[in-house]
Amino acid sequence: MKRIATLLLLAFSMQAHAGLFDDNEARQQLNDLRNAQTQAQKKTDDRLIQLEAGNSRSIELVGQLEKLRQEIATLRGQNEVLQFNLDEAAKRQKDLYTDLDARMRSMELAKVESKAAAVVSEQQQLDDIVQLSRSNKHKEAILGFQKFITENSSSALVPTAWYWMGISQTALKGFKGAQNSFQQVLASNDETRAPDALFGLAIVANAQGDKKSSRKYLLQLIEKYPQAEKAAAAKKALLATD
Repeated sequence: MKRIATLLLLAFSMQAHAGLFDDNEARQQLNDLRNAQTQAQKKTDDRLIQLEAGNSRSIELVGQLEKLRQEIATLRGQNEVLQFNLDEAAKRQKDLYTDLDARMRSMELAKVESKAAAVVSEQQQLDDIVQLSRSNKHKEAILGFQKFITENSSSALVPTAWYWMGISQTALKGFKGAQNSFQQVLASNDETRAPDALFGLAIVANAQGDKKSSRKYLLQLIEKYPQAEKAAAAKKALLATD
């Protein structure tokens, strides 16, 4: 009986030990499973964090790209406005130069026409006075020539006015005044009237009885202006004085 009890106790002890062993193994397996689950969850969380960070960077990059697109569009718009303004400014400047050139041409043309009209007017005025001299109205002619010279002192017709005034003064025997008038022609360096003035001086000197001076002027005319119309008359006058 005692042996049976001992055997039963031994069997129970072995069974209890086996049960205890099985429970510890199960606990270890549970812990291992929990650890594995924890690690898996951690990996999952880390991956999610990485994905979220990646998404955040992607969203940020998308935002930056969109901002750049907007800035580029704004700059393009500003560039188009500036180009338009430059084109308009260039067009206005071209129009201004064209208008200015047209105005300058118009002014130059008007100046030329005005000058031409003035010359015509001066020529007509002088012709009228010369006609008085040719009509033997020498006093009126002299007054007219004096007025013309005073009012048109810079005119190219002044030497002609001096010459014809000398003619009228010679006709009235105003030899001193005539001599001055012919000298004024020579002083003007008008080569077209110079031969006539020298011939006039020769006539005045001869009228005053100064044959030497008269001959001097005639020789000067022939030597300096041999092709002039008055040169032939001067040669004849020299022959008459010989």
